[in-house]
Amino acid sequence: RDYIPRHAILSHLWGADEAEVTFKDIMGGTGQHKLGYNKIRFCGEKAHKKLQYFWIDTCCVDKLNNVELQDAINSMFRWY
Repeated sequence: RDYIPRHAILSHLWGADEAEVTFKDIMGGTGQHKLGYNKIRFCGEKAHKKLQYFWIDTCCVDKLNNVELQDAINSMFRWY
């Protein structure tokens, strides 16, 4: 039987800054009104496929933390 990981990384096009859900939005429970929230909604719909965790750079990387942002940028080639 093939191993299927319980996580997925979403590859997507970034929208305008004001349309994307940020790390701050996620942590604050806001952002549902933003256009980029459709990506998160999509992940929720796919959760029934046994994928438990989703990673989306626009809302999983704290862009206000320069160290975290640079680490994520440097790692993305390996992740994708």
